[in-house]
Amino acid sequence: MNILKNSFLSNVIAFATATILAVGSVSQVQAKGAANAKSIAADEDIRIVKVDDSNFEKEILHSKTPVILEFSSTSCPPCLVMIPTLIGIAKNYRDIKVASVGIDEPNIEKIKNTLPIQAFPTFFLIKDGQIVNRLVGVVKEEQLLQALDYTPKAVKPQAKKTAKKTGKDRNLVCKVNGQFHGLKNLVTISFVFGDTEIKNVDIVTDVFVPPEMSDKREEMMAHIRTSGKGEVTPTMAGFQMHIDNDCRFMKAMDMKRTSTYGEMRAGLELQGFKCE
Repeated sequence: MNILKNSFLSNVIAFATATILAVGSVSQVQAKGAANAKSIAADEDIRIVKVDDSNFEKEILHSKTPVILEFSSTSCPPCLVMIPTLIGIAKNYRDIKVASVGIDEPNIEKIKNTLPIQAFPTFFLIKDGQIVNRLVGVVKEEQLLQALDYTPKAVKPQAKKTAKKTGKDRNLVCKVNGQFHGLKNLVTISFVFGDTEIKNVDIVTDVFVPPEMSDKREEMMAHIRTSGKGEVTPTMAGFQMHIDNDCRFMKAMDMKRTSTYGEMRAGLELQGFKCE
C-alpha cells in the first residue's frame, strides 16, 4: 500500500495555499562539504540527511535506497545516546540512507501530520516509499538493520594512519535551547574523549518554569524522580535534570562509545546544538 506516499501528498495539497516555507535546517551532512552541508569529520566520508517538508518527498518517498528515518528531540537524552549508532550506520553502510527529523525544528508541519509521533526517538524503516517497520527508544545497530529486513553491503574499511596516542583527554561541550513538555529549557551535553573512545558523558537540562506554573514544579520534579532518569534539583528559574556517566539511566542506554570527537560534534550540530 502507498499509505505513506498518499498521506504526505495529501498534506502537500492541503498546505499549498500556506505562506512560503521558511528555509529549514541543513539538508544533509557530508564530509566532503557540498553546499548546505556540514562536515562530520575531515578524514571521513559520511552522509546523514536532515529532512524537513521541503525535501521529504525527494529524500524519503523517492529514495532509491532503504531509509532509516529518525525522529528526535533535543530534550530527549535517548536521542543523544543514539547519535553514535546512526553515525556508524551512515559511515559503514552506503546502500542505506540515514535521515533525521528534528521535532524542534521549523518547516516540518506536513511531516508531523503525516507521521504523528508520540515518543522519542522513533525510527521508521522505509523501502520504496513505504513503511516496513517502526522502532521506539534506544536500539542497537543490529536491531535497526533487522527491522529494515535488509542485508546491507558493508563499506570496506580504508587504511588509516594509526592515531598517535597522546594520553590527553579532549573535551566537547554542546548546548541547545529547546522545550521540555512545553516549557523552555537549555540542554548542555559534555563529553570527554580519550584516544580511542568516549570516556565520559554528562547531560544537564535546565528547565525554566514560569511564575504562573511554580505551584506545579514539585509535582513535575517528583514525576521525573519516579522515572529514574537521573537527579533532579530545584533552581531559581525552575529545576535541573542531571544524567551523568555512571547513573543507572545512562548505563541502561548502553551508549556506543567509539565515535570520534569530530563525528559527535557534527552529529550534535545536526540536531541543532552549538558546540565548543
